[in-house]
Amino acid sequence: MRRWPVMMTANETLTIRQAEINESAEVMSLIQLCTEDMLSKHIFQWDEYYPNFSYIEETANANELYVLCESRKIIGAVVLNEWQSEEWDNVAWSDNSSQALIIHTLCLLPSEQGKGYGKKLLLFCEKFAAEQKYSCIRLDAFSGNKAALTLYESNRYIKRGEVQFSSKPAGHQTYFCYEKEL
Repeated sequence: MRRWPVMMTANETLTIRQAEINESAEVMSLIQLCTEDMLSKHIFQWDEYYPNFSYIEETANANELYVLCESRKIIGAVVLNEWQSEEWDNVAWSDNSSQALIIHTLCLLPSEQGKGYGKKLLLFCEKFAAEQKYSCIRLDAFSGNKAALTLYESNRYIKRGEVQFSSKPAGHQTYFCYEKEL
């Protein structure tokens, strides 16, 4: 299994690696904690349908699920693949090539947020994308998730448009689409 070292301070022991299939339940527990934390802040971004255990297992099986570990504990996760939602079809992407890596389900344990680990996950995604010869990275983020929007914008992700997800509750359907050219 390939492991990527993470730029860290002297007292950090962080690695990012592909998740193993038998870690799906641990990743799902992390996602549930993140979902509960977002709900407590009235951010209705995730629910019982997305992301769910089947999705996590599928992405682990496809080698698309990556985990951020502190020592051996999973504290973050991200899915990287080429799947783009059909709602994105009318977004004015600057790079219309098929060489876009898509970030899905980026999350950090709530107790680990605000420590720069989100930026480290993004830097990993960018390095991975460059190594795999992708020309850009794309993602969407709920318009009411200010912490996520700040993370992406402060790391030079450009807002290319907005989409509506009708499956989300009223007032929580607008998502911003971001792109970063590599």
